[in-house]
Amino acid sequence: MNLGLKLGSPNSSYENAINDLWQKKVFQYIELLAIPNTYKNTIDFWKQFKIPFIIHAPHSGHGMNPSLKEKEVENAEKIKEAFEFANSLNAEWIIFHPGVIGNLNETVRQYSPFVDNRFLIENKPVIDLNGNPCLGAKPEEIKFLMEKLGVEFCFDFGHAVCAANSLKKEPMEFIKEFLKLKPRLYHLTDGFFKNEKDEHLHYGKGDFPIKEFLSLIPPNSKITDEAKHDFKDNLDDFLEDAKYLQT
Repeated sequence: MNLGLKLGSPNSSYENAINDLWQKKVFQYIELLAIPNTYKNTIDFWKQFKIPFIIHAPHSGHGMNPSLKEKEVENAEKIKEAFEFANSLNAEWIIFHPGVIGNLNETVRQYSPFVDNRFLIENKPVIDLNGNPCLGAKPEEIKFLMEKLGVEFCFDFGHAVCAANSLKKEPMEFIKEFLKLKPRLYHLTDGFFKNEKDEHLHYGKGDFPIKEFLSLIPPNSKITDEAKHDFKDNLDDFLEDAKYLQT
């Protein structure tokens, strides 16, 4: 397993913890969420680490929504900044969400000028934390985006469980439909198997069949732990997550 540590671009308070866990080989890469308007003030901090990076572009929680035409100018600035992070940190992948409320054809139109071989599209729940309808909740929607954009796929287990519940599908069978799209990267947390909204819980705090999820992932795949961080100056919670996954 290649385990990823998920952090946000302003998270400089974890410097000592990052170095410590990297030296102990607890994780193999950082997945960095590119918070808008932080590149200039944070990129030198992240460049100090001789660690592989993956970039996660901003999402609807940061005002990014490629499915709405009226957001196009604002979206483009956020996309460009995500690519700045990726270029400066030699990131292998850049992950994007399909958007909320709007339509997939608009998502294709807005993303098309920016696509390169690092571009991954991520699946979403049917509804986000604010109750908005998400695009990319169904395997056929992700397949449509992959084919129209010529990109690859980041699979989020929790998002798929939530979507299955909203759509009245059996979650494990729904997950297997997504896996036919051959994800290049996986997102994993714990959660509750009957919920429609993602909670990003630490392992053992929900009832997801984590070991069964792991059995579906090909060996040596990249798996980002997306559980929320409980502390501002240490990553002890992430260390516990890593131990759980490796037992």
